[in-house]
Amino acid sequence: MAKMQKQPLTDEEYVAKGGGVCPVCGSDQVEGGSIDVDGPSAAQSVSCNDCNAEWKDIYQLTGYADLVSG
Repeated sequence: MAKMQKQPLTDEEYVAKGGGVCPVCGSDQVEGGSIDVDGPSAAQSVSCNDCNAEWKDIYQLTGYADLVSG
């Protein structure tokens, strides 16, 4: 089980870590649910298996890749 941090990570700290950790306890034992897309942004429900915290990861469209044009 992960040790509780003094305060949850800020948005900037969480993004700098690349997500994938609990912003409350720091555990990497997190699970993501389905992704809801709304125009240029998307959100994913995430939960921590160690401390039971729940949050949403927010994604923004930054471009596209692998374009094949006929």
